[in-house]
Amino acid sequence: MVFQILDDKRDCNAIYTNGDFIYDHHPKNCDSTWGYSDHLRDDFIQYAYLWTAGKTIKDACPEHLKARFEARENKIKGHFKSFGVSKINLEDVCFYDLVPDKHLRHYFEVKNEICEWIFENYEKPKNYSFLHESYLAIQDISQNPVKINMHKLYNFAKTDTKAKNLLKWMQNNPNPTVNYNLFGTVTGRLTTREGSFPIMNLKTELKPIVEPKWDCFLELDFNAAEIRTMLSLSGQKQPQGDIHEWHKQEIFNNEITRDEAKQKFFAWLYNPNSQALQSSPYDKQALLGQYYREEKIHTAFGRQASCSPFHALNYVLQSHSSDNCLERVSKLNIFLRDRRSYVAFTIHDCCIIDLHRDDRSLIPQLKEIFEDTRLGKFPSSCHIGRNLGELKEFAWT
Repeated sequence: MVFQILDDKRDCNAIYTNGDFIYDHHPKNCDSTWGYSDHLRDDFIQYAYLWTAGKTIKDACPEHLKARFEARENKIKGHFKSFGVSKINLEDVCFYDLVPDKHLRHYFEVKNEICEWIFENYEKPKNYSFLHESYLAIQDISQNPVKINMHKLYNFAKTDTKAKNLLKWMQNNPNPTVNYNLFGTVTGRLTTREGSFPIMNLKTELKPIVEPKWDCFLELDFNAAEIRTMLSLSGQKQPQGDIHEWHKQEIFNNEITRDEAKQKFFAWLYNPNSQALQSSPYDKQALLGQYYREEKIHTAFGRQASCSPFHALNYVLQSHSSDNCLERVSKLNIFLRDRRSYVAFTIHDCCIIDLHRDDRSLIPQLKEIFEDTRLGKFPSSCHIGRNLGELKEFAWT
């Protein structure tokens, strides 16, 4: 049965379903709604938002409901505007206690009708379980404010233009959060939404301003993720050491340096016409034959994306690699759910945990969960530090 959450605040537990308002409990047969709420954290819900691959409800709304939805939404927006004029703090009250039942009923009824139409007319994503778990993980991340050392930021802003711009932004966003977009790229690599703290493109020199809520940051980072993804998809065993050192020995017979091996390998990897590696464990054409057809990539994570043959290999590797990491981030998020430590960020192929001292004995287990991927055992490095810019390599003994 389709339903809508009336208010996301923890103390405001109410839903609208089948023409009725239900307070203080969530009936088990209510299993489909538009989008995430903390009230639904422990439930496996069908989210229409995921079925539409990230559309807004306005964009997903069918033509025959658009006029009604716009009218009902404008009425609700009018109430919010009046609350602002009256200086009512909505953090202190439940939204639905301030709005006439008639207006609530009209608004949430049309939202339910939109969701019902989506579930009837859209095809359920084949990778829905993966999307659902990832969606919950990035929503959990968005609930934790980013701790910024303003003194450091002020000092950086004296000489750094980007720091100066960030300082201006912080003045309007004193409690910044990281809000990822699950559908920001066709390959699945995460982006951040407008208004999010810019964790993905924060320049290296500014990273020391980001500090943990608890005792330290723990960073788990896959070593050469896309290369190891290619080895895995090719059915090859993962080398445990440095991948470029391994290339130097196994492909180039120690005849060149590690840096030269790295340069030659990447020049070959992303040039479809390159024949530089005649004898190696990598077979680009066999990989494309398995994961690229009809001008679309088809990944082991159930993702499909259109692309040209020129970009196909890049898409195959990037999509598998990013989804592989995101799945591990989701597993770590579930593992840490009832502990003080939590997943703070994910940046490309790494997961950064805000670690409480009481959980330090879990570090080997956290590393094991991160490395035990769907594509095989992926070695990772482990770094620890008091801020995001001063992370030191760490080995558990």
